[in-house]
Amino acid sequence: MEESIVHLEKRNTGQAIAAELYDEITDEHLELWRSTWMPRVNEVIARLERQRIPRDEWPQDLHWKWDEKTEWSRSRLAFQRFSLVCEGALQGLMLVSLTKFARMQIQFGKHLAYVEFISTAPWNRPQLVAEPIFRGVGHTLVRTAIEVSKAESFHGRIGLHSLPQANRFYRDVCGMTEVGPDPKYDGLVYFEMTESQAAAFCRTR
Repeated sequence: MEESIVHLEKRNTGQAIAAELYDEITDEHLELWRSTWMPRVNEVIARLERQRIPRDEWPQDLHWKWDEKTEWSRSRLAFQRFSLVCEGALQGLMLVSLTKFARMQIQFGKHLAYVEFISTAPWNRPQLVAEPIFRGVGHTLVRTAIEVSKAESFHGRIGLHSLPQANRFYRDVCGMTEVGPDPKYDGLVYFEMTESQAAAFCRTR
């Protein structure tokens, strides 16, 4: 397992804080997920139920079981796992597949790094808490997927299916191309990033 130093922004001060990016999701990371993420997720679910918010309006990754996803992927060589830790707390998780191919006409059929799952800790998400702690977790993980793509000689090409609440982030913030809803993935919108889009993203992040 390798560790890289990256930086996240503390929202209340704007200060850049050093964080550790790991190219693995260890049992210790999963224990942090169980002991810190899940109690907060359960609080959010309880609040949504009290407010009678329809389930189709809930953040759709609340039910993701990262322990099961990690265990499932460990026996498959085509997957890479990543954990982001800052100030001793788990801030983000990501699972990347290397077996998918591009769909956009400009790069159709070429290999890309496909982001199977990506999550930010609940205390960093403005839609879940009144005062989010860190900014930049999503950016850091997307850039990590781009670096995985480059390391595999895929030239920065990445793809993913976005949960509805994240469509704007991938389209407007990351600069990915919105390919369209995919009926094979419950109608989720598929996004793809080209080599030039990856280069532009990395220049500005």
